[in-house]
Amino acid sequence: MKKILEITIYSILVMSLAVACKNTTSGAERILTQSTDTAKTSYSTTLDFDRTVLQILDQSPLYNSFLKLVNAVEFFDELSALNNVMIFVPTDEAFGPSKGLINELSSPDNLPVLRSIINYHIVQADLDVDNILAQLRIQDGPLRLETLNGGRIALSLNQGKLQILDEKTNITYLGTSSIRGTNGIVYTIDRVMRPNSNVPSVSNTAMAPSL
Repeated sequence: MKKILEITIYSILVMSLAVACKNTTSGAERILTQSTDTAKTSYSTTLDFDRTVLQILDQSPLYNSFLKLVNAVEFFDELSALNNVMIFVPTDEAFGPSKGLINELSSPDNLPVLRSIINYHIVQADLDVDNILAQLRIQDGPLRLETLNGGRIALSLNQGKLQILDEKTNITYLGTSSIRGTNGIVYTIDRVMRPNSNVPSVSNTAMAPSL
C-alpha cells in the first residue's frame, strides 16, 4: 500500500512539472513572437504609371497642406517637369503642430524660405524603398542624399523603421507605403523637414546627432 502511494505521489509531481514547463515555454514563445512583430516593419512600393507625382498628391486626401505651400510659391509647373525624383511629403496630420509656421511661411516676405523648404523635401534620384533598404544593409552608416535646395538628409534604420534626419537634427519616419508614378516616387513622412537655413523654429522637435 505504501509503495502504491509513493508511485501515485511521484506521478502527480511529474505531471505537475510537465504542465509547468509547457506553460513556461508557451509564455516564452508568446514573448518572442511579440518582440519579433514589434521589431519588424514591412515596406512596399505601389506602381502607378498612369499618374505623375503631382497627380498622385493632388488626388490624395492626405497632402492638402503640402499642396497649399506648393501653390503659394507657384511650384506646380516645376514639380510637373521633374523626372526621376523622390519626394518626401508630410501628411496633413504632420502639419498639425506647425500651422503657425505654415501661415508665416505663406506670407509674401517668406516665400523664398518656403521654396527652400519645399525643395528640401525633393531628391533628384530614383531609389524605391527596396533600393534604400539594400544600400543601408551593405554600407556602414546612414544613406545621405542631396536635396534640390542643396541641403542633405540622412536615411537610416532605427529598430527596423526607416527614419530621416534633417539638418536641424529633427527625425521623421517614413510611412510603410510609397507610390511610384511616371516621374518619381512619393514617400509619406510624419513631420515637416527643415533645412539648415533661416527657418522659424518649431516646437516638439526630436533631437539626434548632426549630419
